[in-house]
Amino acid sequence: MMEDLVIVVENKDIKIFVYGTLKRNKQFGYIMKKAKFIGKAETIEKYALYFDHIPYMVKNEKISNVKGEVYEVTSDLLKLIDDFEEHPVYYKREEIRVKLENGDIISVWAYLFPEKRGNLIEIGEF
Repeated sequence: MMEDLVIVVENKDIKIFVYGTLKRNKQFGYIMKKAKFIGKAETIEKYALYFDHIPYMVKNEKISNVKGEVYEVTSDLLKLIDDFEEHPVYYKREEIRVKLENGDIISVWAYLFPEKRGNLIEIGEF
């Protein structure tokens, strides 16, 4: 019967931008091992990148384009990363636009912090 049919759809096209400890060769980069690496990128808009034991990208200050990496993740991995980043209590996941190394501009999810914290990283790269 059709009403007994359950269709599970997993969005395979969820892209996230990481700029700190989740990047390759960083402290928690192992979390991204199950994700598909899309490439290096930088934000289209300018943000402020601060560091206080971990990096914080702040949107209400326009200092520099932040450099990072883009990954394609499953919905399950996104949930795990949301939990890791304590979204929405600590970091807030928001949609932003980034430019990939090949020139493509895409929309991605990024974890932003609501206020400056620590020391400014003027070059926008952790």
